[in-house]
Amino acid sequence: MDVGRRTYGYLAIVLAAVLFGVWPSLSKLVLNEVHHPLVIAFLVQLIPGIALSPALRGVRIRRPDWRLLLFGALVGSVAGPIVYFYGLDRTTAANSILLSNSESLFTIVLAYAVLGERATRREYVALAGIAVGAFLVTTQLRLGDVRFLEFLIGNAMLVAAAACWGVSNTVSTILLRRVKIVPLLATQLLVAAAVLAPIVLVAGAPLTIPLPIVPILVLLSLSAGGMFSVLFFYAFRTIGAMRTGAVLPTSALWGILLAIYLFPSETLSGVQIVGGALMLLALVAFYVLRGPSEAEGETLKPAASDGPDSP
Repeated sequence: MDVGRRTYGYLAIVLAAVLFGVWPSLSKLVLNEVHHPLVIAFLVQLIPGIALSPALRGVRIRRPDWRLLLFGALVGSVAGPIVYFYGLDRTTAANSILLSNSESLFTIVLAYAVLGERATRREYVALAGIAVGAFLVTTQLRLGDVRFLEFLIGNAMLVAAAACWGVSNTVSTILLRRVKIVPLLATQLLVAAAVLAPIVLVAGAPLTIPLPIVPILVLLSLSAGGMFSVLFFYAFRTIGAMRTGAVLPTSALWGILLAIYLFPSETLSGVQIVGGALMLLALVAFYVLRGPSEAEGETLKPAASDGPDSP
């Protein structure tokens, strides 16, 4: 692997982590003004899809790949955003930032189950730590508190959205061996927008967006929806999934700082802080404790021979 490409890969995932961290707070700002999760889910697919559409010129996708592409788009770009924004409407931006790290857990688990990767015993302990941390952030150990039911549902929906994105990551990683990054993303986003459009119409959701929130909506769509995905998958290709997953949780640092600044009334409980810290430490431990042969057998990292050299 060329040293320069690896350096660019690390820079890409660090920048992607910043975008990933600010996504929940920007989403909450938009949600507070638009009030309909379906509309936001539709627009955050449509806007970056149109922006990336010039990359589709001259691109041909093989018929067998279309099945995977459609499946990944339906799960990751339709179901994921719908569940995410409905869940975000029922919880806080701070909770969303911490629970977003569970996407790495689902990506890793599905890589083992679908792509044939295996872990050592110590790695499985680290994965268990991620799961326990997500449980603490989701429930705050207040299982008997009836008033907490609304937050519990919202947090559970955020975890479900992370599971959808984990499935989509696995599917996209397979496709990236044969399709360039930007055309793949543009196709997935436009397919999702085409599916979401009739859903929004049937639901009767108003498409009118308050003018003051339009710049934030566009920023959310292009940065977190478009640029993050490009950087994320570039890092997958250049430094591998395990290293990418180890760096991505740093998004919580930027995300929490922004959430506290924008929403000072949203505070974290001690249990949630412990859970969030456990998730971060477990993800780093998973990378540090990975088996010596993992780098060679990392199936989430496409081989250079069949992977494109540029986005």
